[in-house]
Amino acid sequence: MTTLRPLCHKPPARLAGPGPGAVLAGGLFAVSRLSWQWSMVAEVFTLYNLFVSLLFCFIISFQVAENATQRMKIAHWGALCCGLGLCNQHTLVLYILVIIPWVFHRLYSHKELSLRILVSLGVCFIAGFLPYIYLPISSYLNTARWSWGDQTTLSGLLTHLLRAEYGTSLR
Repeated sequence: MTTLRPLCHKPPARLAGPGPGAVLAGGLFAVSRLSWQWSMVAEVFTLYNLFVSLLFCFIISFQVAENATQRMKIAHWGALCCGLGLCNQHTLVLYILVIIPWVFHRLYSHKELSLRILVSLGVCFIAGFLPYIYLPISSYLNTARWSWGDQTTLSGLLTHLLRAEYGTSLR
């Protein structure tokens, strides 16, 4: 005997998956003159766009994750991506200020938020800042070819990290 579903039952909408719109958008982006023109320029905004795209991918994957293990794995990769993205461009903080409370709320609503999880997510986030260790080392060894300023001193490192050269210093 088969059971019939009610006519008003609809499957949950998903934000991810293949579709003609995604194929069209990807194809148009791939043949865009501007994309190819700027692909040869070394600029921070290209990497910034990658990190923003990754964050949106992680958000969608986190939203549709089916179990706690998947959610934890995605949350840890997202925390690492947030840290790495902030190494590249500080304006990513505008996304992160919204994403982090949302992730904590989702984990709390699934009763998966604990001190151990907070610490492990924090470690992943801090691990994303590890590229900053390279700055004083390369400055000391005089191998920092494209870095501005002298990062061998704490003052020079803070000047670079806070983007004081661009007028965005918090000091």
